[in-house]
Amino acid sequence: MALPSKQIRFIEDCYELYEQKMFRVALSVLHNESLAEDAVQDAFLQLIRHKVHFEKADSDECKRYIITVIKNASINIYNKRKNENRVVSFSDDLESVCGEQAVAAADDRKDAGAECTPLMRSLPEKYYAVVECLVVHDYTVAETAGKLGITEANVRKRYERAKKLMRQNLGQNLGQT
Repeated sequence: MALPSKQIRFIEDCYELYEQKMFRVALSVLHNESLAEDAVQDAFLQLIRHKVHFEKADSDECKRYIITVIKNASINIYNKRKNENRVVSFSDDLESVCGEQAVAAADDRKDAGAECTPLMRSLPEKYYAVVECLVVHDYTVAETAGKLGITEANVRKRYERAKKLMRQNLGQNLGQT
């Protein structure tokens, strides 16, 4: 995709005028310098892809547009990282409930769930369904809520209670050996 020289000049002008401001906006959202740099890069790539052009790069309209683009790019990165952390948190929970075998199987989410199957089967159905969706099928909290027809808060609470019951059952099983 070859850009006309006028478009290239516009992007260069925007970079000179707004790069530092964009970085500060991204940093205020992400609180991480390297992620903020990524957000600035993503924002400029979006400007190029969408062939954004204003008569003057220093116009108020252009400035508002660029600030909106960098905010959205930063929020997208923030949400992506948040979702990645949610998956990590579920695997960490799995380790604490099922032990180190689940960690070894955590590379394949279905196998990780299989490690906990005996403990999961001891759960009441409403808790089992939540654990199965979140851990075995790797659904998000929102997807689980939709699938089970309950609220997201209810999903989180049932998951918390299921982990507690599984820990108790694991403790009883270890006491019997």
